[in-house]
Amino acid sequence: MLSQSTNSIRQYFAPRRAAFKALLMCSALFLSAGQSAQAQVQIDPVTTSSTGGAGSVIMQGATGSQQFQNALAALRDSKYAEAYNAARGLSNNVERRAIQWAAIYFGKDDIDHNTILRFQADAPHFASTSTYKTRLEQSMLKRDLPYNEVIQLLGGQMPNLVNAQIALADAYVQDGQVARAGRIIKHVWINNFLDSSTEQDLYQRYRGQLTNADHWARATRLLMHDRARAVERIFNEYSPAQQSLLRAVIAVARKDKQAQSLLDRVDPSFRNHNLFHWANAEWAQLRGSDAGAVAHLNRAAGELPESHLWWYKRRYLARELLEAGDKKNAYLAAAGYTNGPEGRVVDAQFHAGWIALRFLGDAATAAQHFEKMAALSTLPSSVSESHYWWGRAHEAMGQIEAARVKYQKAARHDDYYYGQLASHKLNVKNLQLTPLPAWQNSEAGFNKRELVQAIRLFEGNKTFGFARPLMRRLIYQVKSPGEMLLTARLAQDIEAHDLAILMASISSNRGVDLDLFQFPKDGLPSQKLAAIDAAAIYAVARQESRFDRTAQSHSGALGLMQLMPGTAKETAGKLGLSYSKSRLTSDPSYNALLGSTYLKAQLERYDGSLVLAAAAYNAGAGNVNKWLKRFGDPRSGKIDVVDWIELIPFTETRGYVQKVLANYQVYRVRLGDSRLRLANYLMKID
Repeated sequence: MLSQSTNSIRQYFAPRRAAFKALLMCSALFLSAGQSAQAQVQIDPVTTSSTGGAGSVIMQGATGSQQFQNALAALRDSKYAEAYNAARGLSNNVERRAIQWAAIYFGKDDIDHNTILRFQADAPHFASTSTYKTRLEQSMLKRDLPYNEVIQLLGGQMPNLVNAQIALADAYVQDGQVARAGRIIKHVWINNFLDSSTEQDLYQRYRGQLTNADHWARATRLLMHDRARAVERIFNEYSPAQQSLLRAVIAVARKDKQAQSLLDRVDPSFRNHNLFHWANAEWAQLRGSDAGAVAHLNRAAGELPESHLWWYKRRYLARELLEAGDKKNAYLAAAGYTNGPEGRVVDAQFHAGWIALRFLGDAATAAQHFEKMAALSTLPSSVSESHYWWGRAHEAMGQIEAARVKYQKAARHDDYYYGQLASHKLNVKNLQLTPLPAWQNSEAGFNKRELVQAIRLFEGNKTFGFARPLMRRLIYQVKSPGEMLLTARLAQDIEAHDLAILMASISSNRGVDLDLFQFPKDGLPSQKLAAIDAAAIYAVARQESRFDRTAQSHSGALGLMQLMPGTAKETAGKLGLSYSKSRLTSDPSYNALLGSTYLKAQLERYDGSLVLAAAAYNAGAGNVNKWLKRFGDPRSGKIDVVDWIELIPFTETRGYVQKVLANYQVYRVRLGDSRLRLANYLMKID
């Protein structure tokens, strides 16, 4: 975490002598945190105007040559081929590559494949990405190329696009490499949800290459996603025994009254197939027997088809059973998931351990699950969660020293919810945020990076949209602490706080804290906010959009505070303001005012409970009111607030509330109050 500072990040790194003096004044704060101020408080670490001897390196604020600006104008007008050609005459390599990179990246299939290949060879640090591979495929598909050229372009690794995969298979057939073509077609057939015309075309042309095993693997995957019609279209490809299982599974998916009869008539050779167990579990659940569903799921063995879906089903059943009071089967639902993606197994171990500890009173069994969870955890979020709960299990068994050790490990990540809970257990009084790493030895090399210079050219011309994809590319290239810091600051320069936070999050996972960038103070307008605790507004905005003022969610939420248009319109009316949907993403002050006002209304609705207000902001007050009736009121003191949060049935909302609470505590520090008071804030904020 960050050593306490009330200056904004831009002030912290402002390229002015006054800012430098202000930083020196902050040294006492860093020293009080037990850190040396000498390496932390020096000249501006990010803006490059303070660096001498840069030579021809493009610096912050540069706009480039007139020829560059002419080519950039063509880019702005979506004339990508024209922009690319205009860039050919640029003598500066960075200017030329910046324009040509953008023309290919944003132009989709406007640039021909040979040009893309030449650019990739000339500037692999710009272009060696999956997106560029896709652009090459799009360009190739647009042009009717000879089969040998298709093989030359796409052979060697599986193309990204399904149509490109099929084109490569067709080319191999023309070249006489039928076996190679068959391997590609099998991959396409089994692993994709094809539209009916593509499916029919492949089936007719490559039927001889596809085996019963291929059709069966495809059918299993399709039915795990309730896509029965594609299975039925080629029903004659399955054996009678396979057909018996498929009919039963499809009947269950369609809630057919004949489903049980069809399940009973499944061929004996398929009555131990995992798809059979899945269908029986689905049918038991539909008939109201969640415990029966768990029993069927527990009969599955070996590799699970679409294994992540098995965990989602188990998690849902575990929570339903827990609410119904069937604690034992709730535990069995979670504990039975041991074979799947690592992240899902981590979640399963948490649920099994939590149910064992908090509802079955079996701390010893719980500790075993949390130990397994910890062994699989690598990210700060799951490391802190597993060790916090492992500590709770030790504490429940009276193993105080063992609990303290686990809490200490969790508390190392005290910008996370569980790390803060662990810090409270350790009676930590103040939250200290980690000083930034030294950057000086990294600056010269960073400035010389062509990606950095290209980003600065786009920044200087206020074309931030062109800079963002390059910024993402840079984020995954830098390795040293100093360069990660400089990258985060560059992201802020292009008004991409969300990318600065991304860089800081990645660096945190690598063991380097960039907390000033993780929790920026200049992501919100300084005025026009509702009269509530500013830390709460920052906490919600950070979780909603990471301070991306143009953010748009898949559900239609817009802007800094991710307001749904209907909510924004209603809130604007209450404030006596005219409503404008476009202003939600173009005017951050407008969005922040409406969002903070809506948040204030939720806090007032729930008597200052940030837990309930955050849940309502994410899932709606209607859902929160239902949960209060189902699980009790955490404000009453009769239910553990931590457990109440864990009981939230929506996975997204549960994580959202936890992250908002953690953000809130950090922003209290950023705004001048370093006291660790999460226990208080779980009940009511100031």
